[in-house]
Amino acid sequence: MSRVTVAALAAALIAVGPIGLTACTRDNTHDQRHVQTPEEVEVPEETESPQTDGDADGELALTLDVSAEEYSFEGIPETLPVGTTEITLENTGTMPHDLVLEELGDEVVIPETAPGEQATGTVSLLQRGEYTFYCSVGDHRERGMETTVTVE
Repeated sequence: MSRVTVAALAAALIAVGPIGLTACTRDNTHDQRHVQTPEEVEVPEETESPQTDGDADGELALTLDVSAEEYSFEGIPETLPVGTTEITLENTGTMPHDLVLEELGDEVVIPETAPGEQATGTVSLLQRGEYTFYCSVGDHRERGMETTVTVE
Protein backbone atom coordinates (compact mmCIF):
# COMPACT_ATOMS: atom_id res chain seq x y z
CA MET A 1 0.00 0.00 0.00
CA SER A 2 1.50 3.38 -0.87
CA ARG A 3 2.14 6.14 1.65
CA VAL A 4 -0.54 8.34 0.08
CA THR A 5 -3.13 5.54 0.31
CA VAL A 6 -2.23 4.78 3.95
CA ALA A 7 -2.37 8.49 4.87
CA ALA A 8 -5.73 8.97 3.12
CA LEU A 9 -7.16 5.87 4.81
CA ALA A 10 -5.91 7.03 8.20
CA ALA A 11 -7.40 10.52 7.69
CA ALA A 12 -10.76 9.02 6.69
CA LEU A 13 -10.79 6.74 9.73
CA ILE A 14 -9.89 9.62 12.01
CA ALA A 15 -12.65 11.83 10.58
CA VAL A 16 -15.37 9.16 10.70
CA GLY A 17 -14.09 7.08 13.62
CA PRO A 18 -15.50 9.11 16.54
CA ILE A 19 -18.94 9.27 14.89
CA GLY A 20 -18.94 5.52 14.26
CA LEU A 21 -17.74 4.75 17.79
CA THR A 22 -20.40 6.96 19.35
CA ALA A 23 -23.13 5.35 17.29
CA CYS A 24 -21.96 1.81 18.07
CA THR A 25 -21.41 2.00 21.83
CA ARG A 26 -24.16 1.42 24.37
CA ASP A 27 -22.76 3.68 27.01
CA ASN A 28 -20.19 6.31 25.99
CA THR A 29 -19.11 6.86 29.60
CA HIS A 30 -17.49 3.41 29.73
CA ASP A 31 -15.90 3.50 26.28
CA GLN A 32 -12.15 2.98 26.78
CA ARG A 33 -11.18 3.17 23.10
CA HIS A 34 -8.65 5.68 21.92
CA VAL A 35 -8.82 7.26 18.46
CA GLN A 36 -5.44 8.12 17.07
CA THR A 37 -4.76 11.65 15.92
CA PRO A 38 -2.95 12.15 12.59
CA GLU A 39 0.29 12.70 14.49
CA GLU A 40 -0.11 9.32 16.22
CA VAL A 41 -0.80 7.33 13.06
CA GLU A 42 2.27 5.28 12.22
CA VAL A 43 2.90 5.17 8.48
CA PRO A 44 5.22 2.34 7.48
CA GLU A 45 8.28 3.27 5.47
CA GLU A 46 8.28 2.07 1.89
CA THR A 47 10.52 -0.90 1.35
CA GLU A 48 11.63 -2.64 -1.79
CA SER A 49 9.54 -5.55 -2.94
CA PRO A 50 11.05 -8.88 -2.05
CA GLN A 51 13.04 -10.68 -4.74
CA THR A 52 10.72 -12.97 -6.69
CA ASP A 53 11.32 -15.84 -9.07
CA GLY A 54 10.31 -13.76 -12.02
CA ASP A 55 11.28 -11.01 -14.35
CA ALA A 56 8.32 -8.69 -13.85
CA ASP A 57 9.56 -5.86 -16.03
CA GLY A 58 10.45 -8.05 -19.02
CA GLU A 59 14.16 -7.19 -19.03
CA LEU A 60 16.56 -9.86 -20.16
CA ALA A 61 18.48 -11.70 -17.46
CA LEU A 62 20.92 -13.17 -20.00
CA THR A 63 21.69 -13.44 -23.70
CA LEU A 64 23.20 -16.68 -25.04
CA ASP A 65 24.84 -17.59 -28.34
CA VAL A 66 24.39 -21.32 -28.90
CA SER A 67 25.65 -23.43 -31.78
CA ALA A 68 24.03 -26.68 -32.86
CA GLU A 69 25.56 -29.44 -34.91
CA GLU A 70 24.91 -33.09 -35.23
CA TYR A 71 23.90 -34.35 -31.84
CA SER A 72 25.28 -31.59 -29.60
CA PHE A 73 24.78 -28.02 -28.45
CA GLU A 74 27.65 -25.68 -27.56
CA GLY A 75 27.21 -22.53 -25.48
CA ILE A 76 24.45 -23.57 -23.06
CA PRO A 77 25.91 -23.09 -19.57
CA GLU A 78 25.34 -25.44 -16.63
CA THR A 79 23.51 -22.69 -14.70
CA LEU A 80 21.18 -19.88 -15.75
CA PRO A 81 19.68 -17.02 -13.72
CA VAL A 82 15.97 -16.77 -12.97
CA GLY A 83 14.35 -14.52 -15.58
CA THR A 84 14.08 -14.15 -19.32
CA THR A 85 16.93 -15.47 -21.45
CA GLU A 86 17.37 -14.62 -25.11
CA ILE A 87 18.98 -17.42 -27.11
CA THR A 88 20.45 -17.12 -30.60
CA LEU A 89 20.94 -20.55 -32.16
CA GLU A 90 23.39 -20.91 -35.02
CA ASN A 91 23.09 -24.19 -36.90
CA THR A 92 26.66 -25.14 -37.77
CA GLY A 93 25.70 -28.69 -38.70
CA THR A 94 24.47 -30.33 -41.89
CA MET A 95 20.94 -31.14 -40.68
CA PRO A 96 18.08 -28.97 -39.35
CA HIS A 97 17.95 -28.42 -35.56
CA ASP A 98 15.60 -26.75 -33.08
CA LEU A 99 15.69 -26.01 -29.36
CA VAL A 100 12.87 -27.21 -27.12
CA LEU A 101 12.41 -26.89 -23.35
CA GLU A 102 10.90 -29.98 -21.73
CA GLU A 103 9.75 -28.52 -18.39
CA LEU A 104 7.61 -25.86 -20.04
CA GLY A 105 5.41 -28.39 -21.84
CA ASP A 106 7.95 -29.03 -24.61
CA GLU A 107 7.91 -25.35 -25.52
CA VAL A 108 9.74 -24.63 -28.77
CA VAL A 109 12.27 -21.92 -27.89
CA ILE A 110 13.89 -21.91 -31.36
CA PRO A 111 11.96 -23.36 -34.31
CA GLU A 112 13.61 -25.75 -36.74
CA THR A 113 16.60 -23.98 -38.26
CA ALA A 114 18.28 -25.02 -41.52
CA PRO A 115 22.02 -25.72 -41.77
CA GLY A 116 24.03 -22.49 -41.96
CA GLU A 117 21.10 -20.42 -40.62
CA GLN A 118 20.46 -18.85 -37.24
CA ALA A 119 17.33 -17.97 -35.27
CA THR A 120 16.61 -16.19 -31.99
CA GLY A 121 14.03 -16.88 -29.32
CA THR A 122 13.37 -16.10 -25.68
CA VAL A 123 12.43 -18.26 -22.75
CA SER A 124 11.24 -17.19 -19.29
CA LEU A 125 12.64 -19.38 -16.56
CA LEU A 126 10.71 -18.04 -13.60
CA GLN A 127 11.37 -20.75 -11.05
CA ARG A 128 14.53 -22.23 -9.66
CA GLY A 129 15.18 -25.84 -10.61
CA GLU A 130 16.45 -28.09 -13.37
CA TYR A 131 15.42 -27.63 -17.01
CA THR A 132 16.21 -29.81 -20.04
CA PHE A 133 16.83 -28.29 -23.47
CA TYR A 134 16.80 -30.69 -26.42
CA CYS A 135 16.52 -30.96 -30.20
CA SER A 136 13.19 -32.51 -31.25
CA VAL A 137 14.20 -33.15 -34.87
CA GLY A 138 14.23 -36.87 -35.75
CA ASP A 139 16.19 -38.97 -33.29
CA HIS A 140 18.59 -36.14 -32.35
CA ARG A 141 17.60 -36.16 -28.68
CA GLU A 142 18.04 -39.91 -28.39
CA ARG A 143 21.49 -39.50 -29.92
CA GLY A 144 22.53 -37.11 -27.15
CA MET A 145 21.34 -33.72 -28.33
CA GLU A 146 20.07 -32.57 -24.94
CA THR A 147 21.46 -30.71 -21.97
CA THR A 148 20.17 -30.04 -18.46
CA VAL A 149 20.72 -26.69 -16.76
CA THR A 150 20.09 -25.49 -13.23
CA VAL A 151 18.23 -22.21 -12.82
CA GLU A 152 19.33 -20.32 -9.70
